[in-house]
Amino acid sequence: MMRADLRNLKDVRNIVAVMSGKGGVGKSFVSAALAIAFRELGYSVAILDADIHGPSIPWMLGVESGSMGASIDGSIVPLDVDGIAVASFELLLPSRESPIVWRGPLKTRAILELVSKTSWGYRDFMVVDMPPGTGDEHLTIAQFLKPFVKGAVLVLTPGDLVLHVVRKAREFLKGVGIDLLGAIVNMAYFRCPVCGTIHKIFGEYSAEDIQILAEIPIKPELAQAINRGEIIKYLKSFDRELLETFIEVAKKIASKVAPSTT
Repeated sequence: MMRADLRNLKDVRNIVAVMSGKGGVGKSFVSAALAIAFRELGYSVAILDADIHGPSIPWMLGVESGSMGASIDGSIVPLDVDGIAVASFELLLPSRESPIVWRGPLKTRAILELVSKTSWGYRDFMVVDMPPGTGDEHLTIAQFLKPFVKGAVLVLTPGDLVLHVVRKAREFLKGVGIDLLGAIVNMAYFRCPVCGTIHKIFGEYSAEDIQILAEIPIKPELAQAINRGEIIKYLKSFDRELLETFIEVAKKIASKVAPSTT
């Protein structure tokens, strides 16, 4: 059985995984926004981008052209973005256009190498942006990082198909013994800027017995900020209401996984 030296995680208090049953629901945006919200609450925060094939966190935070460094002892030094430590495979590639074509065992080893060799320092929270689905990366995180993972947040959009896939993710979490902290519904509705009418473009949804932590509306200006890699600037300077929504979610999560720090 593969082993991992996780001493670099000894000062990481709480790991929260952000998952989705399928792609295209805004999971990376939610991961980034949660990390920003935790930071706004005064916590020390890190983001682990565990999506090997489609990393989005560096782009979203505007550091896609950056690179992680190395310390004198050979440890990986995460990129600091507005006080948030960021580690991603994207930040290790010599060319951002290079695809990573790896089979399962190599992905498992790569994730463990990135986690165990990164100098995380003290962190109240680490947000892990998981790839879509329930594959090798998820099993690796669940198996090897189980003592540190305090729970998972599911990201979904309205619609029966997404809910069907979310059920699979929920069953996965039950199977590996990780608590489901709740779900965030992204693209839940669009509010007309002229008349204020709410339009549920993707329809209604039923989350069954999953606690809904927040409903995030469709906002064209948010999508533009994400495309420009300006999510931090957007939330802090142009949409405090949305940032406050994520701060409330962060408070709920903190009260569940680390009540002594709230």
